This record gives sequence, C-alpha cells and structure tokens, in this order.
Amino acid sequence: MGFNKLILPDLQDLKTQLLREGNEEFIQYWVRRLAKSDAVMGSVESMEFIKQFVEKEYENGETQNT
Repeated sequence: MGFNKLILPDLQDLKTQLLREGNEEFIQYWVRRLAKSDAVMGSVESMEFIKQFVEKEYENGETQNT
C-alpha cells in the first residue's frame, strides 16, 4: 500500500475542465480523486475552486440523507 498524493492542475485548466465536462461530471471526478488522496498539493486558488463544488456536493448529500 502506497501513499497517494494528488497534484492539482492550474486554475485555468480546472476552469476548462469544468466547461468541457459540466458541473456533475466535474464534481464526481474531484470528489472521487480527493477521497482517494492522502495528500493534496497545488495552488491555493486551484484548491479553493474545487472546494466550492465539493462542499456543495457534501451539503446536498447530507440533506438528502436526513
């Protein structure tokens, strides 16, 4: 078993990915990637960009489970 690190792409690459894939696929992709990672590296801007989508997903999941 290894140590799984995730290196975030640049902010502009993330925005391009979002436009190309759409909200739902973008969110699913990053929720899975972050869940499997032991460490996340990259710019603060990239993390904040992803975080806003992931937090909404967790909030929606919590309200649907209650």
